[in-house]
Amino acid sequence: MIVPHLPRSFGTLLSGACLLSALVAPTPRTRSIAAPALVIANDNTKPAGRLDSTTLSISLELRDASWQPGGPNTRPIRVFAFAEAGHAPSVPGPLIRVRAGTTVQASLANRLDRRAVVYGFHDHSGHADSVILAPGETRRVSYRAVSPGTFFYRGRTTVDAKSIGRTEDSQLAGALVVDAPGDSTRAHERVMVVTAFDDTVKATGYPDDHFQAFAINGLSWPRTETLTYSIGDTVTWRVINASAHAHPMHLHGFHYVVEARGYELADTAFAPADRHLAVTELLRTTATMRVSWVASRPGNWLFHCHLIQHIATSLRLDHDARGRVMAHDHAQDVMSGLVVALRVRGTVPPPPLTPTAVAPRRRLHLFVTERQTSAGAAMSYVLQEGDERPSADSIRRPGTTLEVQQGQPADIVVTNLAHRETAVHWHGLELDSYYDGVAGWSGIGTIVAPVIAPGDSFVARITPPRAGTFIYHTHVDELAQLPAGLFGAFIVLPNGTTHRDTTERLLLLTDDGLERGSETGAPPGDSTTIVLRAGVTHRLRIISIGTEATYRIRLLSDSAVVTWRPVAKDGAELPASLSAESPAMVVMSVGETLDVAVRRDQPGRLTLELRKGGVTYYRVPVEVR
Repeated sequence: MIVPHLPRSFGTLLSGACLLSALVAPTPRTRSIAAPALVIANDNTKPAGRLDSTTLSISLELRDASWQPGGPNTRPIRVFAFAEAGHAPSVPGPLIRVRAGTTVQASLANRLDRRAVVYGFHDHSGHADSVILAPGETRRVSYRAVSPGTFFYRGRTTVDAKSIGRTEDSQLAGALVVDAPGDSTRAHERVMVVTAFDDTVKATGYPDDHFQAFAINGLSWPRTETLTYSIGDTVTWRVINASAHAHPMHLHGFHYVVEARGYELADTAFAPADRHLAVTELLRTTATMRVSWVASRPGNWLFHCHLIQHIATSLRLDHDARGRVMAHDHAQDVMSGLVVALRVRGTVPPPPLTPTAVAPRRRLHLFVTERQTSAGAAMSYVLQEGDERPSADSIRRPGTTLEVQQGQPADIVVTNLAHRETAVHWHGLELDSYYDGVAGWSGIGTIVAPVIAPGDSFVARITPPRAGTFIYHTHVDELAQLPAGLFGAFIVLPNGTTHRDTTERLLLLTDDGLERGSETGAPPGDSTTIVLRAGVTHRLRIISIGTEATYRIRLLSDSAVVTWRPVAKDGAELPASLSAESPAMVVMSVGETLDVAVRRDQPGRLTLELRKGGVTYYRVPVEVR
């Protein structure tokens, strides 16, 4: 993720002693005896409160609630939730949206039987205030919203009140948006709040004791809202991670423009020249972003977290679906959690047929293979190179690196020689929806792509408009098929280029570190060493394609960070402000690619360090010869 560094934790700024100066004397305590009310999913389309001239007045309550993110037929989860006074509790909490300069007057009432701390009701100028509420207590706060941006308010009821909650108080969060004066995008925006419930519970009827629920605007796939657009629409989203987990948010079929990044205390809007394109952007806990993209191609698409554990079928909250084996023939059956469906309606007129617009189609034949090993099933993508197709049990890990030219039409015939059904997602590539790789969903109307059954073939037709580093991988049963080996690099060469330069290095990162089959420039028997030539600029194409790993990557000389020059993210060239020589360190999560230029003028030894969970997880020797 190529953005200015944002701290992961802001707990040092939040203190129970840091109360708002505008607090008035608390009202007498009362206790709630009502049964938990059923949570309403909040789609964040209607701001709450009463706006009078330049003042927004809003009354919020912290309530005991019953939440069913998987739908009305699923087991309810007992949570605490915000409610506007006189209304049902909602997840996320009521949307607060004002223009910069508005005074916010909020009444906060704790209807719970325990102490609560509420954060977020301040001017977002970089400091924080908190409101401590005893059981039954009400306090009033007043502040002027002076900083435009995407923020959120939240509450805690546990002793560790500074971090994001995971259990009962995990859903105490709501969006707080401050619009800049004269901003005309408000009517066309959507706000998405990501939350999670994560607890070890004894859940009757569930196959294990560890229970998780992930939701966008209060609902979990397939119950999440389907967003519908028309050809030519400019789509703007504000995405808020109010959960205790990080989420790399991936858009199928399109690049989006990252217009702003922030966290719960502050937000930074980027000038147009400083905005970068992405197909996957990592949102750490408490992080926010505003993005936009143009719905230029019709069909069905997805927006989802790329951590497979956050979209896996095992998260299904309905008893019938959770834990049972299903036929992978419909998107609603093979995913759960943090997934939003998109539909783009309309047609695009065909381009004029001129001699310069017609290019010969290239045909590639890709095989899905499988072999049983002592460690379980190994699977791979093997490209046919010559007259003989590969055997059904030939394994190549990672899959064959596919290379096509920018603007050249290509037919990729995928033949499934394995014993299980599958589908291929062409991650980051701009293509027609039918070929996107989500079986039962990709396509238009009732014409949707099928699953690739054992023995069957599917032809993906791709004409890549931009050169860069992309990925192809399975989009069926990813928790099994990705670790088994169904992933590979997809390189689009610049128009007129027939092969990659020998100074390039292709590095694939999985949950286990650097994939041994990466193209490091080292002799075949020493594939874990990256070899660079002194005095030569090398392009490192780094691909992160595990199921859950987020790495902090550093290139070191002894213990000192050296420099590199970021070139592209997710196959899109970076703006000048982000592509200058800079310290060689970056955080990458699943589904992101990054191209960097590295030059060392003298022979020597370096180390590519991968840190995960705050500790050094993997170290790759780099030799400059």
